[in-house]
Amino acid sequence: MMRLLYPLIALLCVILLSPAAHGADELSPLRLRFCVEETEYPPFNYFIRQDGIKTSTLSGYDIDLLERTFKPIGIDYEVQALPWLRCLKDVQNGSIDAAMSASLNRQRATDYIPSIAYYYLTPSYFYLKAELDPQFHINDINQLADFGTVCGIKGFNYDNFGWRKETPISEINSLQHLPEMLLKHRCKFFLARKEILAGSLALTLSGVLPKTLTSKVSPNTQQEPFYMLISKRSANKDLIAREFNRQVQAMRDSHQLEALYQFHIQKLTHGDDKGSDSL
Repeated sequence: MMRLLYPLIALLCVILLSPAAHGADELSPLRLRFCVEETEYPPFNYFIRQDGIKTSTLSGYDIDLLERTFKPIGIDYEVQALPWLRCLKDVQNGSIDAAMSASLNRQRATDYIPSIAYYYLTPSYFYLKAELDPQFHINDINQLADFGTVCGIKGFNYDNFGWRKETPISEINSLQHLPEMLLKHRCKFFLARKEILAGSLALTLSGVLPKTLTSKVSPNTQQEPFYMLISKRSANKDLIAREFNRQVQAMRDSHQLEALYQFHIQKLTHGDDKGSDSL
């Protein structure tokens, strides 16, 4: 009799100690993790200002799009603002599920799973109007290096500008400081996506500085697509890609993506507190 009971006792122990018996799903509910650039990338992600003071609450096109994707289907998530290189590294190693607002190059296409493109920006270069002849013209963006120091943001991808890796570029940490680098004559030019710089100036700077700047579209380029980069090591990579791509396509078909972009542009440029969270 005891020999018959031993297997039954062993089986009961396995069942009782299994994760299902203890409600593992309830103890460890699905919670996705996303990251964005901590120095802000308006209108796509930025910190809300209250009475001109920067808060720790994120807002923007990316934030709203994540909410519209995952909240209706009951999936919990969080968004962290991190230095961009760390954001990408954490996604690559799987500690974060995906990064928002990323351009694509060959290496990133290998290291991550890109979503479908969900917005497009204009690769441009900027300089002070008074510094160069009004007829200043180049045929290749790399020619800028022949006229002076070219600045960009550390960790940003400028492949889609036509910028070659062997061409020298001076890297700084914050997009908002690029115009200041021109005024201090530490840069002759800087590279930036036109729409992002406009949002950054509206969010953090006075309206006087932009009048001293001029910009031109990078030669021989088209508008640059931006993606969510999903970790290949995420246990939820298929879910994220499926639901995000589905939502982006549905909002594009109904013209809601453009409406969402325009809402945040208006919020930044005309809001009383430069990015309050009221509709």
